[in-house]
Amino acid sequence: MEELILTQTKLDIGELKFIDNKILKDHCLKYKGVHTRSRGNDITDTLSEDSDIPNHPEVEKMLNGVNEQYFLKYKKNLKLDAFWAHIHDKNHSTTLHHHTTVTNLDNSPHLSGVYYVSTPANSGVIVFQYNENQFMSKRHWIQPQGGLFILFPSSLEHFVTRSENKEDNRISISFNFKII
Repeated sequence: MEELILTQTKLDIGELKFIDNKILKDHCLKYKGVHTRSRGNDITDTLSEDSDIPNHPEVEKMLNGVNEQYFLKYKKNLKLDAFWAHIHDKNHSTTLHHHTTVTNLDNSPHLSGVYYVSTPANSGVIVFQYNENQFMSKRHWIQPQGGLFILFPSSLEHFVTRSENKEDNRISISFNFKII
């Protein structure tokens, strides 16, 4: 009997221990609520947790660290398409979405990712939703922690559960790449 696997979903999870998350946190909070990028016509995107942050040496160091780990594993480079901060206050969450540009698949990112800057207790988890077959979908969740990054196919649907933390923000930096 032959087994043929037609679909497979893979996440790459790594850690960057050399990033100064205090510097990144301050940088992200400085631009909280700033929206400079065009968001297209996705009316399901609330945008309340997204903040467009400018480049910064510590952001550059983080993105380069992700690219270096990817290259070590796959011998391919990543070309940055976009990055932004996610800042969740109490009761914030992110709805189910993907990062594919459905109106222009040729120009769509290949990989998306998230790097966790600040992850206070009870501040939500990231949940990936995928089809097991044509009748069933499944969910896999990951508890974020500072310094952790996750790479995933840009077409993979995901969401972030509600933050229950009253005192501190959950902060992450999201990004899109093309594989080159």
